[in-house]
Amino acid sequence: MKELYILKILDLFKGIYKAFGVNYEIMRLTVNSKLIMDTRRGQNTLGSSSEGKNYFYISLIVYGIVGLISAPIVAMDINPTIKMSMYFSFFMILILSVFISDFSTIILDINDKDIIVTKGVDAKTLNAAKITHICIYLLLLSLSICGGGLIASTRFGIKFVLLLLLSIFLIDILMIVITAIMYFIILKLFSGEKLKDMLNTFQIVFLLIFVIGFQFVGRTFEFVNLEFVYEPKVWNIFIPPMWFASNFSLINGSGVSNILKIMSVLSLVVPIISIFIYIKLIPKFEYNLQKLSDNTYKNKNTKEKISSKISKVICKTNKEKAFFDFLYNVLSKDREFKTKVYPTLAMGAVMPFVMLMSTYDKGGIINYIENLRGSSYYLMGYMCVLMGQSIITTVKFSNQYEAAWIYDVLPLKEKSDIYTAMFKASIYKLVVPMFAFMSIGFIFIFGPSVIIHLIVMFVATIVSCMFTFKFNEKILPFSLEYKNMNSASNLMILFQSMFVVGVVAIIHLWVKQNLLFTTIYLISLLVVIKLIWKNVFTIDK
Repeated sequence: MKELYILKILDLFKGIYKAFGVNYEIMRLTVNSKLIMDTRRGQNTLGSSSEGKNYFYISLIVYGIVGLISAPIVAMDINPTIKMSMYFSFFMILILSVFISDFSTIILDINDKDIIVTKGVDAKTLNAAKITHICIYLLLLSLSICGGGLIASTRFGIKFVLLLLLSIFLIDILMIVITAIMYFIILKLFSGEKLKDMLNTFQIVFLLIFVIGFQFVGRTFEFVNLEFVYEPKVWNIFIPPMWFASNFSLINGSGVSNILKIMSVLSLVVPIISIFIYIKLIPKFEYNLQKLSDNTYKNKNTKEKISSKISKVICKTNKEKAFFDFLYNVLSKDREFKTKVYPTLAMGAVMPFVMLMSTYDKGGIINYIENLRGSSYYLMGYMCVLMGQSIITTVKFSNQYEAAWIYDVLPLKEKSDIYTAMFKASIYKLVVPMFAFMSIGFIFIFGPSVIIHLIVMFVATIVSCMFTFKFNEKILPFSLEYKNMNSASNLMILFQSMFVVGVVAIIHLWVKQNLLFTTIYLISLLVVIKLIWKNVFTIDK
């Protein structure tokens, strides 16, 4: 069997594995097999293709480009705690979002136990192989994201660079272990269908906690006389990014306080303790994983009847209605798809509020809301419009992509009904709830006068989604394996979406002051939908 070079680096930690009671030779062989299989099989979360090309490595380039955005933060000549807190907050949110969407299925995989444990491999060794497999990819991903930051850090000396590398390693360990422990708690408390629902909910809530927590990082600093000022406070010890940032002030010797020392200790102690806790929980964790094999499904006739009624209203033909009902049911029950998409939807619903929080001037909530009602900050809702664009290009993926042969045997002369049903089902099932959540909050904050603008945004969402569909390759729903959904092609889709959403948002900005102009713009968008609908969804193949 071909041996990968990364395993020679892994051998340096052989003693640590053995100290924890892991059969290192078996674990090493298992990891090597998994890494080789990632380049051969098409159906896995790391994005390999059947052609033997691992799309994960292509995505590293994309993440490297994304990481360059945060690199200037490291290069700033300001208080190290301030800049590194901002940098690690960005890094942890990005890593967590990728980890939840692409790697959680490996932690929760129950197939290994059926295949490998039956060959005499103990649960601790199997779990060590599973975590090591994830760590290898996550470390490569982290180094890609932090590549620009590492280069920028060289201006502050070798100690700064080495501490940044150590911090990246510790953060990765912390994110993996804490996520796994949280999964263990959910596995312990729930079972059957409720368990699977709670896992999806947890993934969304966990990500949102970190995103919203990022706002508290910004609140720990003040901007006085064109300069960032940081005064350590006791509540700072509850913000993980600041734990790792505090070490940079300690090695710099500036502004050292007892709170910074406590946070520095936490940055080392918490990851280490979490590892010991997780190792202790491994046997119970693997045992509880078997709950995921319980496929008892609760009948949800009420919701299905509602969706069926909706399809009769918005679908023109019986064929389109049939596909709408089919696609809606798959979107409702495919948990792999939910894992990939729902965190993005949650981010889309919450990000406008997160951006609003960043404008809070500490003058009191009542006064702040009064000031908002006379502002144009409701246009931040276009962040929700932008996040909704990814849905249209994600519906093509599925773990059961082989079943797509059904499209070829159906007696259809053209597939436009499939595409229109896919579009309508995606908007109704995924985009409408996200937009409704944001709208309720905006009406409360900005008052009833914002309703007309929300309607414009929703129609603009439909228009921009249509252009996103038109500009990209037409692929039937659920007909592709899960390649890496953050690959280079997705970056191009993002840029296209940003351009289209930017255009409709700028026009909205021009007309927002005049109700008549806003109404004319809304009617214009509806006319655009009517005029281009047939052209967008008529596929010549």
